[in-house]
Amino acid sequence: MEGGIRVESLEKEAAATLIVGVSGDLIEVARALGRNGEKIGLVSKNSDLLYRYKDRLEEYGVGCSAFVADVTDSQSVLNMLTKFSAWSPRLDRLIYNVGVMSNERAGQVSEGELATAMSANFYGFVNCFQLVQTMFSRLGRGHAVVMSSAAALSPDEHPVANSTSKASLRIFIKALRKELDSKEIIISEVFLGSMRTSAGQRELTCEEIVHGLMHVLREQPDEYLIGQSEIHT
Repeated sequence: MEGGIRVESLEKEAAATLIVGVSGDLIEVARALGRNGEKIGLVSKNSDLLYRYKDRLEEYGVGCSAFVADVTDSQSVLNMLTKFSAWSPRLDRLIYNVGVMSNERAGQVSEGELATAMSANFYGFVNCFQLVQTMFSRLGRGHAVVMSSAAALSPDEHPVANSTSKASLRIFIKALRKELDSKEIIISEVFLGSMRTSAGQRELTCEEIVHGLMHVLREQPDEYLIGQSEIHT
């Protein structure tokens, strides 16, 4: 028993996924999970977008709830997780899909621009995972999926604020894996690339992203590239 909740009682609860950073691709993933009776929690600071996606999932018959939160604010994340755990005491997986891009060179980047990138791309995940880990530990297992552009695989070729924040995140995740090695808590990094065609590179389709993510949820690899990255072309 931990915190007054028995693991056996959690096993009787419906499995639940928390999606932080909603998108059309992830709503299709949520729809697929919902077919198996899973509950879906949606998180975004954009309330209009958040509730539109919630309505869409409910139209599909998926049990879901929406939580407005700013992941860069630790108190906002705490308030969100408190509400989520009251709605679903069980949490099986976290899908983290929050990030910002930047275009500055190292000699031009300002403190504010670097802070913005670090807050969303790095600290946001830290804020979420530190609290989510408690729910994973209570259940005895968990799976966190962190989504990034394939640009994170070749940081030297991309703007410094984005590269610095993504590199920091990868270092942090690597350290987490070592600490969690004896526990059934897995962290997968998913990188979204592009597809090579006879006419050149094209963006991934929704179907390709959903197919790749469902593979990650089943197999739980440490890293998985959907499509190709620049360093693989």
